[in-house]
Amino acid sequence: MKKRTSLSVLLLVLLAIGASHLGWATRDNGMLLDIDGREIDVAGLAADQWTRWTRSCKHVKRLEPQDPQYQRAASLIAAYSPPHSATVRLAGVWGMDTWALAEAEFADLLPAVVLIDFSGAAPHIVSQAVWSGYTKPWKAAPFIRDYLLRQVPDLPPPLAACFDPQSSSFH
Repeated sequence: MKKRTSLSVLLLVLLAIGASHLGWATRDNGMLLDIDGREIDVAGLAADQWTRWTRSCKHVKRLEPQDPQYQRAASLIAAYSPPHSATVRLAGVWGMDTWALAEAEFADLLPAVVLIDFSGAAPHIVSQAVWSGYTKPWKAAPFIRDYLLRQVPDLPPPLAACFDPQSSSFH
């Protein structure tokens, strides 16, 4: 067999094998790459990587448990939907200007990402910007970032961009 023919046959065989294992699945939120039944959010992976390369987190602060905003965020979330919210454990809290973004886990509730506005006389949870639940099969970070920015156009984009889920619930 000629070398050129062998390469053509090899290429066709590789394409046929790839096509038998790869496909695209259409879901409510877009397309997913299907590899032997395992769905992968390719667009989410790309968006997450792009965000990591282009974001600037110099004005976003990762809050520590001793920070007053961290403690206030924990108490606001614990009181948000008692009694189950009282078991809150914060996986991470990020702050910028008068905003805080908290990632919360609970004993009996789904995980949540909560936006808190500290600009007024009394800090409050921005109720239309509470993400609760899992994101599978979608990549969590870009999915939640997009949701928060759509819900609250005033949210500083760097705060959303610097949110990286810490909880195992989103990995």
